[in-house]
Amino acid sequence: MLEEAIQSFLKQDPISGAEMVIINDNPEVDYVCNHFGVKIINHKERFPSIAAKLEFGYRQCKNEFIYRLDDDDLLAPDALKLVFDAIHPNTPIVTYHEIYRSSSHYFYENNKFVKISDNINNGNVYSKAYLSRIKWPDKSGDEDADITFNHNADIFTIQKPTMIYRWGMNTLHISGMGKQTNEAILKEADKVLKQEKGEMILNPHFNNDYYSQLPK
Repeated sequence: MLEEAIQSFLKQDPISGAEMVIINDNPEVDYVCNHFGVKIINHKERFPSIAAKLEFGYRQCKNEFIYRLDDDDLLAPDALKLVFDAIHPNTPIVTYHEIYRSSSHYFYENNKFVKISDNINNGNVYSKAYLSRIKWPDKSGDEDADITFNHNADIFTIQKPTMIYRWGMNTLHISGMGKQTNEAILKEADKVLKQEKGEMILNPHFNNDYYSQLPK
């Protein structure tokens, strides 16, 4: 699924300076991806929470605006262009917002398009200035709601979906585990990790024809 997420980035219309930053905190594995614009950071220690991992990841990004994409989700075909146009509208005066949030996402179940839906993270884009001013929660599982809605953010809504949200696929979805401790959630995540060790070369590709399923 991570290789598919990378492929969805590589298939975007070129945006100058855009990069995908991937944080791997499995100390047993080193990911390698030899594609321009893809930056892998192999962190040799588990983060204590998903929020801690996100905060670390955001600090590794070079650009002012950062799109949150989980490893089991995909960018829609025109995602980065829609975000770029929202941040840089063709108007005489540009007002930058703290968060750019799509109004909905494309919901896929077991890799089949089901409907247009809505969630806390529809492909949220955060400014570095905003992420620097908030107090980060010590959470896993519902950290998105805290980061997005608990700090009086100035939010701009993008009307078209920019993300494919994937459910099912016989994998663990932490968002479906309910409220549990960081330790309990990370323990469940560790159970489903494959036992590969050493270097793993990532080969970006799609296993399914996702884009042809999108509504016209």
